[in-house]
Amino acid sequence: MEIPVETTVANVVVYPDRARVTSHGRCDLAEGSHQLVVGELPLALEPDSVRASGAGSARVRLRSVDVQRRHYAVAPSAEVAGLERKIEELQLSLRTLADRQAVKQASINHLNGMREATSEYARGLARGRSTIDEQTSLIRFFEEEEIRLRADLRQVDEEQRGLKDQLVKVQADLDQIRSARPRQRYEVRLEIEALSAGDFGVEITYVVGRAGWRPLYDMRLRETNGSAVVAVSSLAEITQDTGQDWTAVKLSVSTARPALNQRMPELKPWFVDVLQPQPRLYKAQMAAKSVRMDALEMVAADEAPPMAAMAPAPVVAEVEMAQAEESGTAVTFRVSGDVDIPGDGTPKKTALGHYDLTPVLDFLAVPRHTDAVYRRAKLNNATGAPLLPGVINLYVGEEFIGQNRIGYTPSGGDVELILGVEERITVKRELIRREVDKRLLRDQRQVVYGYEIKLENLLTSAANVTVQDQYPVSRHDQIKVRLDRAVPEPVEHTDMHILKWQLALASGEKKTIQFEYQVEHPRALPIAGLAD
Repeated sequence: MEIPVETTVANVVVYPDRARVTSHGRCDLAEGSHQLVVGELPLALEPDSVRASGAGSARVRLRSVDVQRRHYAVAPSAEVAGLERKIEELQLSLRTLADRQAVKQASINHLNGMREATSEYARGLARGRSTIDEQTSLIRFFEEEEIRLRADLRQVDEEQRGLKDQLVKVQADLDQIRSARPRQRYEVRLEIEALSAGDFGVEITYVVGRAGWRPLYDMRLRETNGSAVVAVSSLAEITQDTGQDWTAVKLSVSTARPALNQRMPELKPWFVDVLQPQPRLYKAQMAAKSVRMDALEMVAADEAPPMAAMAPAPVVAEVEMAQAEESGTAVTFRVSGDVDIPGDGTPKKTALGHYDLTPVLDFLAVPRHTDAVYRRAKLNNATGAPLLPGVINLYVGEEFIGQNRIGYTPSGGDVELILGVEERITVKRELIRREVDKRLLRDQRQVVYGYEIKLENLLTSAANVTVQDQYPVSRHDQIKVRLDRAVPEPVEHTDMHILKWQLALASGEKKTIQFEYQVEHPRALPIAGLAD
C-alpha cells in the first residue's frame, strides 16, 4: 500500500558550501507492507546523502530507501498558484480600465462631432430657432464635459500604470519562483513492514547544495574616561537557493567544510629543470601587486546631545546570541529560536555572538608612502571561539570608517585592525642628503642617501607611534647597499631592509628620526630602482 507522507523541515545545519536538512512527517499504519512516499524534495539534494529513520506506536521494520525524480504537470507550490491568481486579477482589472478608457474616448469623439457641426447651429440661430444664450450655454456644456471626460481619462491612465507596475513585479516574482522550483523534484520511497498498527513518525535527513553561509563582523571602538574597548558583533549571512523554504526551523551554522575532508592531499613528483625565459610583465602589472594602504577619514563624534531632565534611561535592546559548541577542528553555532530562510537565495542574517575585547592602541606611520598616521588596535581573540575569515565593518564610536577583511584567527590568536587616520599626529619625510663620490680614479661609484622623518603629537594625551621605513635591497652581486647610520636605533631591522621604530610621544612633543644608506656599484654598470 502506497502512503504519501507530508514532511516539514525541522532542523538545518548550514556549512560554508552546503547544508544538512532534517525533515519530519507522520502517518497512520495498518499491519502489513507499505511504501511511504515523501515528495517535493529539492533538486539540490544529493541522492547518496539521504537517510531515513522513524519511531512511533507502530512496530515498523525498514527495508529499503529509494530516491527518484518525479515530473509534475505544474510546479507543486501553493505560492505559485497564489501568484498566478494575482496575475489573473490584475489582468482583469486592466481589461476593465481599458473598457472605461474606450467609453470615455467615445464620449470625447461624440463631443468633437457635435462641435464640428457649427454650420447647423449658425443656421438655427439665423432662422430664429435658437438664441445666443442657448448657443453660449451649449458651448459652455461642451467645455465642461470635455474637461470632465479628459480628467477621467487621466485618472484611468494613472490607475493603469499602477496596475501594470504591480503586474510586472508579480510576474518577476513568479518567474523567480518557477526557476527555483522547477517541475521536477526528488521523492523518497521507503519500503516498510508494519508489524503492528499505530502511528509512525518519519525522519528524512539529506544534504543539499546551493546553500551556505559566511561570517560578517561589526567592530566598534569605544573610548571612555581613558579606557578603550572594542565591541565585536559577529553575524552569519545564510543563503540557500534550493527552492525549498525553511520555515520555523532549528538552525545551526558550522565551520566544518565537508568538501575538504573527502580526500587527503597526495604528493606529486617535484621536478627541477632549466629555467626557460618568460616574457617580462608590464610595470603596471607589477605595480598592481603592491599593497597600498587606503587613507580613511575619521570624524570625531564625542559630544552627545543633552538628556531631558528626569527622563528615564533608555533600555538597550538585547541581542539573542548563538551557542558555540566545539567538536574537533570545527565549531558549530546553534541559533536560538525558530528561523525562516527563503529558498530563493534571499540572504538571511542572524546574530552569532557579541563580545567586548580590550585593545592595545597605538599609531602606525609609513611616511615613505603617505603622510597619514593610522590608529591601530591589537586584539587578542578571547571570545572562546575562532574568528572566521570575513568582512569587517569598522566603527569608531558611532562613526562608520570603512570595511576590511579578517583572516582566520583561532581562539587566543591576535587580530590587528586599522581604525582610520589620526590627523592630530603629523609625520613628514624629507631627503636631506644625496652625495656622489666624485673621485674619478676609482672604478666604483658611491651614492649616499640621507632621510629625516619628523613627528609631532598634537593630541592632549601621550601616543605610542610605530614608524616603518626601508632602504633598497640589492639583487646583483656587484651592487652593494648598506645602512650607515640610524638615529635612534630601530627596534627591528629585517633582511629585506625594513626598518621599524617605536616612539613614545608626550602631548605636544616632537621627535626626529634620521637614517642614511650607501649604494656602491661599478661606474659602467647602470642600475635601476634608486628613485625614491
